[in-house]
Amino acid sequence: MNLKKKISLIIALLFLVATTGCAKKEVPKEFVDSSKLMVPSLPTYQPGEYFLYDSGLSMIATASDDGLVEWKYGSGATSTWYANFLIPQLSWESNPDRSESTTDASPNFLWPLNVGKSGRFNITQTLIKNESSPPDEIKRTWECKVEGTEKVVVPAGKYDTYVVSCSRYSTDDKDWRGRHRYYYSPNIRHYVMVEKDYARRTSTIERLSKHGFNSNYLPQEDQITLKDELYQVLEKGQLGQAESWVSSSDQISAMLIPYQSFKGSREQQCREYRSIYNVGGRVHQHTRKACQAADGSWQRLDESK
Repeated sequence: MNLKKKISLIIALLFLVATTGCAKKEVPKEFVDSSKLMVPSLPTYQPGEYFLYDSGLSMIATASDDGLVEWKYGSGATSTWYANFLIPQLSWESNPDRSESTTDASPNFLWPLNVGKSGRFNITQTLIKNESSPPDEIKRTWECKVEGTEKVVVPAGKYDTYVVSCSRYSTDDKDWRGRHRYYYSPNIRHYVMVEKDYARRTSTIERLSKHGFNSNYLPQEDQITLKDELYQVLEKGQLGQAESWVSSSDQISAMLIPYQSFKGSREQQCREYRSIYNVGGRVHQHTRKACQAADGSWQRLDESK
């Protein structure tokens, strides 16, 4: 090979390395047929349901009435939201800051979800940082669209989802301010991932890592009947044999399944069990352990969870 050909070959190789090295690798997306998904109906939430994300966000429903849900967060903040999470919080409080919002959006805005469906709404937020500062009013216009369907993998599992993108703009100057892209699973009737992009902040992604149910938020009457049923299961239940329970509202049901028995650190009787809750179509499973106290009651070994 003569010198001229060698030089041409080297230049060609350098060009190939430069262009392929700088190219952005596209991650293939796995699409799903929307006709095979469950009907994406407007979600509902019951007090005691909680959702944990790998970003550190934790939220638990503390009250639910007439389409409004009150949430408490791991940070101690609280908020009131429509069950329709596409619409921003109507109020929130994180001492000393708080806000109130008004919107022209219908509570069932964009539901039921259908690919290609779109809409817009306006929302005005009044932010109060402290009592000595004047309120700050922020007006935004939101535009949302059901972009399609996609299979996603998050720490909590693999889900077929509807992808809904909501962009917000300044109502006054029409400047783009940010976008939330939700991945909603009809199977659990909640979003399993949300991508948050901002005009002036770092973008973030929140992936569902766990969802469950805390029976301590049930009405007192239901807590008593559920506890009585659980005690019977732990004391007399046959290995692997499920016993059922239904709340007084018929909105929540549970299957309690006892497993192996063992001795605790003080030689007390202990047992492992599984509780499977059906809460408004969402199924939450927990495997826990409990030991019998001197007074005959059963105490969970993981009360903090």
